[in-house]
Amino acid sequence: MAADAAGAFAPPQPEQSFGEVYDRGYQHYEGQRLGRRQAFWALTVYSMKRALGSKKRWTAKVVPALMYVAIGLLVAIPLGIRAFVDELSILEYWDYFDFTYVILAVYLASVAPEMLCNDRRENVLPLYFARALTRADYLMAKLLSTTLLTLTVTLLPMGIYWLGQQLLEDSPLPAMKDNIGDLGRIIVLCVVVSLFLAAITLVISSLTGRKSIAAAGIVLALLVLPVISFGIAESGVSDRAAGYALLFNPIALHGEFAYGLFGERSANEEIAHIFPTEVYGGVMLIAVALCCLVMFWRYVQSD
Repeated sequence: MAADAAGAFAPPQPEQSFGEVYDRGYQHYEGQRLGRRQAFWALTVYSMKRALGSKKRWTAKVVPALMYVAIGLLVAIPLGIRAFVDELSILEYWDYFDFTYVILAVYLASVAPEMLCNDRRENVLPLYFARALTRADYLMAKLLSTTLLTLTVTLLPMGIYWLGQQLLEDSPLPAMKDNIGDLGRIIVLCVVVSLFLAAITLVISSLTGRKSIAAAGIVLALLVLPVISFGIAESGVSDRAAGYALLFNPIALHGEFAYGLFGERSANEEIAHIFPTEVYGGVMLIAVALCCLVMFWRYVQSD
């Protein structure tokens, strides 16, 4: 009775607050898991769209659009002249890169930094690597997307130019059959050169997180380095030394490779004979491998 009386006169205890947890929508994914391959292709497509300014302000689309217009005019004008003046061709397949090299350099300087610099600057790489993608997958997707974009300003215009040349013949179908070998050479030339230019511009972009610095480095490598190389080749050194200097010149590499593929005489014929056509193509492929090794070292070393 005493305990009950004491309890009856005890002061009331304050009400305690309790937390409540609500599950408001995080659900387990029950759909199909597409895995690493789909992640690779999704990143490739996304990288291409971003480099072209998709879902960005219109100013990001200006440079790529202008480059496509310039490339289109360089292909359309010779075809138009050829249509009115029979047997007159002012643009040959092996000269295409000489005519368009500056446009390609500016195009790549606007596209390649978008592939890698933003991800480094915004520190989103851990988000990529936390998924199905590996670091090697990430780099290969970026290389593939840059190469495919480069092919849109190399293989696509040259393929259209080849087709236009055949359609302007008196007998288009026999002309296509007779010149199908040129189309094969165009494909080989454009794939090798596009892969070469994509690898060089990407490895430069991998060294910095700032797009402006990467773009300046690309312009320096693609436009200034050839001038230095040509200067060494024309400075009075031996033919062999001049030939080796051209191996470090992007313009000379794809130029000599194109001349050799089509069996034409080079503009630098006094020194071009030092190396066969295969050497120029091989040097470009070796450069691609070295660029990939540098990028792997930059990204995969932390694995």
